[in-house]
Amino acid sequence: MTDMKTLLLGASLMIASTASSFAQDGQTTDFRGFSWGTSLAQVQSQEKAQLVVKIKDDELQYADLLAGSDCYVIYIFNDNDKLISGNYVFTKKYSNPELYLQDYNKFKDLLTQKYGKPVSDDTHFHSNAPSVEKHSYGQAISDGYLTMDAIWNVNGSLIKIALISTDRSPSLQIHYTSDSLNGLENKAALKQVLTKL
Repeated sequence: MTDMKTLLLGASLMIASTASSFAQDGQTTDFRGFSWGTSLAQVQSQEKAQLVVKIKDDELQYADLLAGSDCYVIYIFNDNDKLISGNYVFTKKYSNPELYLQDYNKFKDLLTQKYGKPVSDDTHFHSNAPSVEKHSYGQAISDGYLTMDAIWNVNGSLIKIALISTDRSPSLQIHYTSDSLNGLENKAALKQVLTKL
C-alpha cells in the first residue's frame, strides 16, 4: 500500500509539474512575462532588473543582460498607465562596426528559433549610398546608408529587430508592440468607446 501511495504521489507531482509548466508556457505574455495592458505599478513591482529611470508615468527604463549583451529594457505605457510596448536597446559599443552585424544576426536567429520565420526580413540601402559601402554592411550601417530589420507578428504582438544608425553609430534594438486596441485599453474603457462609435 505504501508503494502505491508513493507511486500516486510521484504521478501527481509529475502531472502538477507538467500542468504548471504548460500553464506558464501556454500563458500569453507579450514582453518579459507581462501582457499588454499590465499596469505600470505591476511592472514596477515585478520587474527584477535594475531600474535606471522612470519618466513621468509613461516609461520605465531598466538595465539588464540579454544573451550576454548589456541592454536597456524599456517599458512604454499609455495615458491609462497600461503597457503598450517594450524595447531592448543594446548598449555595447564596438570599434569594428561589423560586430554590430554579428549581434544583429545572433538575436535575429534567437527570435526565429522562438517565433519562427519572420514575416518580413529586409536590408535597405539608401539611394545615395556609395558603392563601396555596399561591400561593408557594418560601415554602411555606421554611416547611415543601411538599415536592417526583421518583423514577426505573434499572438497580438508585433516584434521587430532593427539595426540602424543613430548619431553615426550603429544601434541594435528589439521592439515589441501591441498590435490591437485590446492590448492598449482596459476592457471597460474599450467597450465604452465602441458603444460611442
